[in-house]
Amino acid sequence: MMKTALRILWIASFATLLGVAYAQQTREQAIAGMRKVDAKEMDPTYTTAAPGAQKLVDEALAKHPEVILLAIHATPPGHKNLIVASNFGRIGKIGDEDDTRCIRTGKSNLEVNGNHFEDEVAMKDQSGKTVGAVGVVFNYKPGDDKAALAKIAEQIRDEMQAGTPNAAALFGPPA
Repeated sequence: MMKTALRILWIASFATLLGVAYAQQTREQAIAGMRKVDAKEMDPTYTTAAPGAQKLVDEALAKHPEVILLAIHATPPGHKNLIVASNFGRIGKIGDEDDTRCIRTGKSNLEVNGNHFEDEVAMKDQSGKTVGAVGVVFNYKPGDDKAALAKIAEQIRDEMQAGTPNAAALFGPPA
């Protein structure tokens, strides 16, 4: 009887831990769980979101509730490539190798990171010129269809492209 009770308790505990590990996070929970950014990763002279880019982020988040984190990396005049708009802050965080490689090659970065699937896609303007990168993060658990999530990220990229006449539009007033 005691062994059975212990087994049941162990199974229930394991199931609870497994549920927590694969729980679907809200946007707020995902943001709260992000690592702290070191000051050396930031451009202290760039602290305000680019208005046109932020509008694109806000519109995409309103249209795609399945996305939990979203950011645009671009190169403002006089700066390096950095986050210019997002739903989680970090405005002015300097792009890392993944960001710059995506922009340079046009190839997506796909990554499972714990309970998140991340897709970074090259962002283009209406003429097809690469103007930055869009980082899209979804909740993820083993067995989820990564190709379907990547397709949504590409759809978001395409929607943003339609609203981006040129790179300068990211930094100007929202259209």
